[in-house]
Amino acid sequence: MKIIHQLLGLGIIVLLSCNNSNTKKMENKDSFSWGSTITAPHKYPIEIHKGYLANDRQMITAYINTGISTGDWGFGNNAYAGGKTIPTKLSLIWISYADKKFYKIEAVLPKDKILALFKEGYKDKDSSHITYNDITVGLAPGGFVVIWLTGKNRSIEIAHYQAVETFVDVNEFYRNPREHTQQEFYDYYYEASLPKQTQEYIKKNGVPVNLWKEFRTKYNYRFNIHFYKADKESSERESEYVNGEKEIIRAEDLNTYQNKALPSYCRFWFSQYNAEAEFDGEEVLNAFKKISKNHPDKNIEIEAKVAFMYKTTTFTVKCEGDEIPLEKTVVRMWKN
Repeated sequence: MKIIHQLLGLGIIVLLSCNNSNTKKMENKDSFSWGSTITAPHKYPIEIHKGYLANDRQMITAYINTGISTGDWGFGNNAYAGGKTIPTKLSLIWISYADKKFYKIEAVLPKDKILALFKEGYKDKDSSHITYNDITVGLAPGGFVVIWLTGKNRSIEIAHYQAVETFVDVNEFYRNPREHTQQEFYDYYYEASLPKQTQEYIKKNGVPVNLWKEFRTKYNYRFNIHFYKADKESSERESEYVNGEKEIIRAEDLNTYQNKALPSYCRFWFSQYNAEAEFDGEEVLNAFKKISKNHPDKNIEIEAKVAFMYKTTTFTVKCEGDEIPLEKTVVRMWKN
């Protein structure tokens, strides 16, 4: 009888062990380690007041004030701890110094979409299969909010929201050593934190509160590269987009029309030279808006002409004989 009891006990232990193992496998299946980052458009600084990412049961990571944040749209530079479970809620209060306003967002995140993208992952430049590292929150003037999953050579938008204006007393926001009034605080940090170039732009055009919403518009286009002598792109192309996304375009897809956001940066690899192009987002957007209005539903090309001896490359938006040069593009060329 004692032996039977021992066997039964052993069976229960084995059964429980299997169940626990299966439970852990189920949990691990939906578990990915990630950090979180905050970013803002280049030259349009923001500063966090407070906030957090949470799931249905608990807060996962807190956002605290770590100072003024700028960066590149889509690529965070203020890093915070993350977690292993997928967040379902974003709560955040921050100030946009260009607007001189505080904003608040309370948003439900697309959990299933985030989990599916973590599981799917992507191929890196060396064709190894990896997945994302961070959940990045972008905060633009006007209270426009975008969420991306970001990783090595990859950024993809998962959601966008519109925050509401809110009020935070300057004395609650920070120690206020200069004893500023609310308006003095706004004016002082506008002058101190915004580059002069941005201040001049706002004085002339106003705060571009709709620009980052327009950057989300996708167009059907491709690059068409012309060389002064026989050459070709020798491998994949590194591409960043005005909507904050980033990817490596495989060699087999380089010449195909694709429905994508407009380029903000491209790195080209030719047989003997490399080229980098930094596009002016507003210039590219205005060119595509004008071309697509004149030629609705037509494929558009960005013609890239590589100059003699690879001294530079010029870029022109073209469609059915209509041409708009991209004169503000910054180009760098160097030999392999």
